[in-house]
Amino acid sequence: MDILIFIIALSVLVLVHEFGHFFAAKITGVRVEEFGLGLPPKIVSKKKWGTVWSLNWLPIGGFCKLYGEDVAANEISNNKDSFLSKNPWQKALIVLGGVLMNLVLAIVIFTSVYSILGIPVETERVSIIGVADNSPAQEAGLKVDDIVARVEEREIKKGSELTEEIAKYKGKEVNLLVKRKGQEQELSVQVKVREKAPDGQGLMGVVISNTEMQKIKWYQFYKGIGAGFKEAYYWGKIIGGGVYQMIVGLFTGNVPKDVTGPIGMYKATSSIRNDQGLLAMIHFFGVVSVNLAIVNVLPFPALDGGRIVFVFYELLTKKRANEKFEIIVNNIGMMILLGLILLVTIGDIMRLFQR
Repeated sequence: MDILIFIIALSVLVLVHEFGHFFAAKITGVRVEEFGLGLPPKIVSKKKWGTVWSLNWLPIGGFCKLYGEDVAANEISNNKDSFLSKNPWQKALIVLGGVLMNLVLAIVIFTSVYSILGIPVETERVSIIGVADNSPAQEAGLKVDDIVARVEEREIKKGSELTEEIAKYKGKEVNLLVKRKGQEQELSVQVKVREKAPDGQGLMGVVISNTEMQKIKWYQFYKGIGAGFKEAYYWGKIIGGGVYQMIVGLFTGNVPKDVTGPIGMYKATSSIRNDQGLLAMIHFFGVVSVNLAIVNVLPFPALDGGRIVFVFYELLTKKRANEKFEIIVNNIGMMILLGLILLVTIGDIMRLFQR
């Protein structure tokens, strides 16, 4: 069941991305020769509305083949329905159409999830949303959904206040006033001395939040849309920063260790669906859609960002780049990308056997 959900969800992401190219091509008057889900060899294909629609055996992507996109012949590049005949702004719209559609899809997903679950609203209460196994918090009896109202004599209203106060009691016992299901109780936590707390858990071994999900009425749909845009922007910053750090690390000799491929994504999808439910899994694919948009806009050959480099060259110089050179560069880029996907997949498999 999980593998079927994963394949369908990934196929939707790819289809939406390629539809972005397709739609942009149509509104700029470029003929789409083939729209394919998966990579060849073909399983089945049918021509309709001037385009061949194909389903292919390799479920690792998709493509939107434009007339004249990779052909240097003058008779094709001069035809008004070819990609090469369009001006740089039209080409840029076509090339970036997939990225824009992935961002739109992410916003739609986030908006839908928040419209159902409610929108996150910042409060003056610090709730525990996760307790690590064998942590000081678990030993003290802290539970998920507990509200930490006070640390010793200090009232707590923000997560930063809790973190700041607990840090004063490293290696000591600290008293907390906790609200649980409307009842108050005091708990003592033995804060361990640690040079660095586990990621996201703090010194007590808890994950905290001072935001709560607030249900909205149907006529407040605009609040859901606003939350969807904010969420897309938030993940854009997180993923963009991570990609930047990874690239900087590669140039400084640090090989990224946490990069995952299709197998890792499948494991994450299965884990989230089983542990947190269907809506959390859908939200996860919203994050993946943002990730797909950001990675695709990188200026690397064969990616949309690599193609936009040639469009900018044409815009600045007022002449097209050498088509044969562009084809060679993009083909080399594609081989490198496929090689990287293979290496990442091997890494995913090795991690499976190491556990």
